[in-house]
Amino acid sequence: MRVTGVRTFPVVTPPPNRGGTSWLFVAVDTDAGITGYGEMMLLANAFTLPVASALVAELGQRYLVGHDPYDSELLWETFYARAGYSHYPEHVKVGVLSAFDMACWDIVGKDLGEPVYNLLGGAMRDRVRTYTYIYDDVVVGTAARTNHALWQRPADVAVRARHYRDLGFTGLKLDPFPTQMGFDDAYGQVIPVQFPLRTIDTAEAVIRAVREAVGSDCDILIGTHGQMTPSSAIRIAKRLEQFDPLWYEEPVPPEMPEEMARVARATSIPITTGERLTTKYDFARLIRSGAAAIFNFDIGQVGGILESRKISALAEANYVQVSPHVYNGPINTAASVQLAVCVPNFLIMESIERCDGFYSELIDPPIVWEAGFIVASSRPGLGHDLREDVAARYAPEAVE
Repeated sequence: MRVTGVRTFPVVTPPPNRGGTSWLFVAVDTDAGITGYGEMMLLANAFTLPVASALVAELGQRYLVGHDPYDSELLWETFYARAGYSHYPEHVKVGVLSAFDMACWDIVGKDLGEPVYNLLGGAMRDRVRTYTYIYDDVVVGTAARTNHALWQRPADVAVRARHYRDLGFTGLKLDPFPTQMGFDDAYGQVIPVQFPLRTIDTAEAVIRAVREAVGSDCDILIGTHGQMTPSSAIRIAKRLEQFDPLWYEEPVPPEMPEEMARVARATSIPITTGERLTTKYDFARLIRSGAAAIFNFDIGQVGGILESRKISALAEANYVQVSPHVYNGPINTAASVQLAVCVPNFLIMESIERCDGFYSELIDPPIVWEAGFIVASSRPGLGHDLREDVAARYAPEAVE
C-alpha cells in the first residue's frame, strides 16, 4: 500500500473557541482506497492557518506521497533526520510529522480492522479519565468573557468549579497567573518574572475558593506557562501546597530543565511539563534532570503516536506518569485516547469540556464522554473520521 495524496483541512473554530481558535487536519489517501486522518498541534506554530496548511500540503507531497503507511519508523527517520539539514527538535517540522504519523496509524488500523491501541500492545482500560479547564459561561456579544478574567475572581470561579464537578469531572484546571503582562502586572519585568505579592495573593484566594467549592471530589490542576523565575515559582508553590493540587504545570520556561528541577525539589506539588516540547530527546533531558513527575506531551507535536508511545515508555521506566495535552481538535483527542488506554503510566488527559458541540459536529462518530471519562472507541484506526464537508465549511476563506 502506498500514499497517493495529502489533503489539508484548516478550520477556524466558532465562538467560544474552546480548544483554540484554529485547527489543522490532514487527510492521507492511499492506493488501497483507505483514507487516514491526522491533526497538527498549532499552539506553538508562528504561521497563520493558511500558511501552515500550505506548508503541510507541500511537505506531504514531497515526503509522504509514495510512502507505505506501515513504515512508521522510516517516516520518522526520513522526515526528521533526512528532510533538510536541521536534524533538530522544532515545532513546525515535528508538528507536521505528527499529523502524518497519526493518519498513517489510522490507515493501518483500518486496513487490519483493529483499533490503534491493539497495535500498540492492547487496551489496559476501556475509558480514560479526563480533566477540563474551568471555562467562563458569560457571553459578551458573540464570545465568552476571557477565561483569565474568570480565574481572577474567587467567588465566580468557585461557581464554575462546582458546575464541572456536578457534570462528573474529577479534574479541574485553571491558570491563575497572567500570561500576557503589562507594566502593572510585573513592574516592568519580562518573562521569567518574580510575581508581585498582590498576584500571589489573588492566586492563593482563587485556588482556596476552588478547593472549598469541590472539596476532595476533584483534583485541582494549576496551569502556568513558564512565566516565573525558579525562585518565584518556589515562593508560590509554598503558598499553594496547602490545597494539595495534583500538579503545578511548567512553572519556569521549558528551555532549561535543570532550573525546573530546582522547583521540583523544593515543593511537594508534582511538577508537570511537556506541552511545548517536541521529541523524546527533550523528555530524556527532563528525566535526567529530575524535572517533572508528569509529562503532558501533545501527540500532535511530538512526532505522533509512535513517538508518544516511546516517550511514555521512557517515562514508565522512571516512574513518571503521562497526561496527554489536548488543547486542539477532535482528531488529536481521538489519537490521545488510543494511546491513553494502552500505556501503563497514564494518569489523566485533557478534554475540551465534554467533547460536545462543535467537537461532535466535526467527526463521525462523536467522542463518547461519560461521567468524567472518555470511552475508547473499538472501531478500526483512530475510531473517528473527520467530516470533511463540515471542516470545509469552517475553512478560513469560508468564514471571512
